[in-house]
Amino acid sequence: MKKFLIIFILLIVSTGCVSINSLSYEQIVNNLLASSNLLSNEYRSGYLYYLPKGMRILKNTGSNEIIAKENTKYYLYIDLVSYYKKVKVDFKENKSAVISQKIENGDKFGYLEIKKTTNDKYFIEIMYNYAKIEVIVEEDELKNSIANCATILNSIKYQDKVLANLMEENSLMASEISYNIFETAKTESGYLEIAEEYGQYQEKEETVDPDFIRR
Repeated sequence: MKKFLIIFILLIVSTGCVSINSLSYEQIVNNLLASSNLLSNEYRSGYLYYLPKGMRILKNTGSNEIIAKENTKYYLYIDLVSYYKKVKVDFKENKSAVISQKIENGDKFGYLEIKKTTNDKYFIEIMYNYAKIEVIVEEDELKNSIANCATILNSIKYQDKVLANLMEENSLMASEISYNIFETAKTESGYLEIAEEYGQYQEKEETVDPDFIRR
């Protein structure tokens, strides 16, 4: 049954189908993260990952990326230094969040947290495998967006030899920005501080989302 769920969810993500209402948030995350994803179609210095069909890269700056699917932007952060040093931090659940739970899968760990935003959208944070994705979506987009996030995070593969060379050259430490993926954002706009530091992608006719209130 579990194997069927994994294949079913992967098929949904790869084809862009949004009919996954029969599954809970926990089922989507746990089954996707338990799968063995050997596919990669995006290659970076020190890591590679799989980008689901229908998604595209808007901006790539070091280990931070802005990914889009239609009009939704996903903010991806890869913590190469913490991965290299094998840092591990315990997650504290947030009782006021819609969903707040620890993720554990063998030696990999992380969390899923969903909060309701100031204008009745939902702020998703998923941290796993030393990477984190944040996105704001409507309620009816929650499950499909969670599946996209989990698919990307589970597919990340680190290149240890490359990272070792970067660490020796101190180029990895110099390129890392001060952003703690192990902590959830204090507000739904927290990640914009990081995106703006590197020059956020601006689309034509883009309007300001009222969720994005600088803290």
